[in-house]
Amino acid sequence: MVFCKTPAKETIMEKFERIKEERVHKPPLWEPSGNMCSDIRAMLYCSELVYAFAVLRELARENDMEKEYLIGIAPGNAEERLKILSEGIKDKITTKDIVDFVQSNLKRLEGVSRICSDLFVETLLDMGKMENAYIVKFDAHRAGSTFVYGIYVNHDLKRISLSFRGTAEMGDWGANLKYFKEPLNPSDSLLELGFDENKKIRVHGGFKEYLMGSHPSHDCKYKDIKGELVELYTSGECNGYDLIVTGHSLGGALSTLMSFQLASSGTISKHLGNKPLVNISFASPYVGGEVFGEAFKMLEKAGKLQHIRVSNENDIVPVLVAMPDFRHVGINLHLDDAKDYALEYQGKRSLWWQWTPFFPWLANLSNHGLEEYDTRFKKVKTAIRHMTINDVYGNSSITKDFIE
Repeated sequence: MVFCKTPAKETIMEKFERIKEERVHKPPLWEPSGNMCSDIRAMLYCSELVYAFAVLRELARENDMEKEYLIGIAPGNAEERLKILSEGIKDKITTKDIVDFVQSNLKRLEGVSRICSDLFVETLLDMGKMENAYIVKFDAHRAGSTFVYGIYVNHDLKRISLSFRGTAEMGDWGANLKYFKEPLNPSDSLLELGFDENKKIRVHGGFKEYLMGSHPSHDCKYKDIKGELVELYTSGECNGYDLIVTGHSLGGALSTLMSFQLASSGTISKHLGNKPLVNISFASPYVGGEVFGEAFKMLEKAGKLQHIRVSNENDIVPVLVAMPDFRHVGINLHLDDAKDYALEYQGKRSLWWQWTPFFPWLANLSNHGLEEYDTRFKKVKTAIRHMTINDVYGNSSITKDFIE
């Protein structure tokens, strides 16, 4: 009888060394905004970082860790540290700071699933190469909320990125399940483009409440975030910078609703000049109804907004229809598991199309994770390497419904 020894599980330290060695001869990742492959890769990283950075700060709050000041955690008792966490970061944190913190605490981080993934290690090592990039805002657990987002400035690429975290805690499910439609008032800019003010824009009630509050007197995160973005532009620090909004799952839906509101804003449009705001979402559920789709298309046609919505084959989250007339928006980059992809305006795949015959819920949930999105994207990146988002929007075979 032959006994086979089970291979030892790779430690996080070994993973760092392996991935670092694999990436020594990789070509430069970063290209100017507009290259679809590069932008999707960068937003995958931003989406992963907003998940992991929240975990790192929570771990540092609960435990004494090396160099925790690098991620904005100061010495103090449990109550003081919780207050620091809830207030968000006050100083700029570079990606190199985060790399330094993680590498100083590798043994303490062993076994933390979000931190031990290949995607997170790749994110750190690649983003750590940026000479002049940092987190300027990271907001988590404000007033007991589970709403989490980060704003990153990349001076090397002249880009501002806004990333929303997806479902990670029970409070997030409250937003997912409030699927009733709520009205959204059209902005003056949208009316100037010719939107019919008699039409009612309706969006997913939970997503709207999460972003804008359920009552005018409530905390409106949309206004706070918009104010923070405007401050970056008016400070003179980010003149003419591109703006990309991203997120995964719930974060993807929030990114699309936020992008719609920002692109409708005359203030943001003024700072972007003739450039569109770009939204790249991953595994996003439906955000709004048919009229929302019409208004979204109007902003796209006016050159104010572009949206690449990335979805995986057999991921059921993007096809679970909350209400009968909900519609997806933007251009759908659909990834299967066989190195193939499809580009289609809006994308109309049904729940039946996405259904896996055997163990459907287990299979579909595994296809929903950000790491699976990264795995599939790597299989097609060579095929789409030279595409720009402008090229895709200008391709009539993809956007025939948009043109019509």
